[in-house]
Amino acid sequence: MADHTAGNTTANAFAVSGKLVSHLKEAIKAKKQNDFAGIDADKLKLWKVTIPGDQDDQLWNLSLEDSEELLAIRKISKYFPDSPAEEHIHVIVSLSETTATSSREKELLDRIALLEASLNKSVAFDVVVSPKRTKSFKWIVNTEHATLDDLKEHIHLREMLQLFVSKNNLKFTVFIETPSKAFSDWTFSSVCQLYGLDGETEDPTMAVFPVFSCGNVKPSQESLEGLMAELKSRLDNTPINLLSIEATKSIYVYSYLLAGVNNFKGKFEIRPQKNMNGHGPLDFAIDLRRTAKTVGVTEVKKDDFVKGVAQCAVQLESSLSNRKRKANEMEENQIVGKVFGIVTDAKKFYFMECSLDNQDRPSFKLSEPVVVVYNDDNMENMVGKVLSHIVWLLEEAQKPDSAFDVKERVFIFACINKNFLGKKNRDKFVTIRPA
Repeated sequence: MADHTAGNTTANAFAVSGKLVSHLKEAIKAKKQNDFAGIDADKLKLWKVTIPGDQDDQLWNLSLEDSEELLAIRKISKYFPDSPAEEHIHVIVSLSETTATSSREKELLDRIALLEASLNKSVAFDVVVSPKRTKSFKWIVNTEHATLDDLKEHIHLREMLQLFVSKNNLKFTVFIETPSKAFSDWTFSSVCQLYGLDGETEDPTMAVFPVFSCGNVKPSQESLEGLMAELKSRLDNTPINLLSIEATKSIYVYSYLLAGVNNFKGKFEIRPQKNMNGHGPLDFAIDLRRTAKTVGVTEVKKDDFVKGVAQCAVQLESSLSNRKRKANEMEENQIVGKVFGIVTDAKKFYFMECSLDNQDRPSFKLSEPVVVVYNDDNMENMVGKVLSHIVWLLEEAQKPDSAFDVKERVFIFACINKNFLGKKNRDKFVTIRPA
């Protein structure tokens, strides 16, 4: 005997057998357990029909009110005393009205009921924002759960949306930023994994970074001579073997920075221990006074350059992304260019570049190391090469935006280890910016 579920076509018909109509219901339930999941067999309603298997149009126009319902306690033979015609549908299956609502529909109805209950508890307030107090807006809120933070977020979102509308920009992107760990907690392998630098390598090396060709500008003779005199004085009074000590590295590194800044009188200032983006201080920061752009330097501890490069990468990307986010929040519609970093122990200098692509994904380049051998006959040439790179970076920071075809450039050379304590649990926040 061929049965059919109401709402389908003849192609969905199926065969079952049994003595009583109740048996037939159980057989149908077993045969179509997915269609009737959560519905007992006795809730099925069966209707006697005679529809050729190739006549879908009769199914669409079928009215069950004109058909005979099969009662559960009767034998099937009472309804079909003769052998049913082949290639025909003989029974239509439907649900009783009490089970017609699916579990999914019930879930949606429950949600609607909860929403209606919540709306019934909500109150519409007329809010006037100080200090202008010229316009008010409706704030509909459930008073049982309302907080001041909710109101602040409502006001902020409202202002942003109004700004988008005023500029005819009806498309925007939502960026969700989550808590991140301290810079000093990042390892080289975790940074490679974060930025997709390691490929299939289980133990990546610094070779995963494309080579950065750091530019150079010849420093003034006065600044180079002053740097050499200061380094020689330090070598006489602070032995080179003490460069393994953090404080000794700092005073040597400071000499290089000071010599670089001396090429641009009055344009930069050196700020030790400047806090960067709430993640902890840089050992040194160089600020361009007219734009407050920052160039920061931190020396490596215990010659751990691999970890130093890893932390520098995170610091540079964080700084670049943070600068881009602030620019968008201020509606400056700026394009952020690149940031640069230096990883050094005062004897070996790595220069690093970080930039964002059009999807805000960071990419990095790392220079070959520039080495200074102190008390060597060629020491002045080595020192001069390092200084020329620093002068180039400081010169880049001063160039007008049009020279780079970008609206914003941020420069941070530096990074690493001891002083990047970071902030381990930043509050999660959402940034909305025009698309």
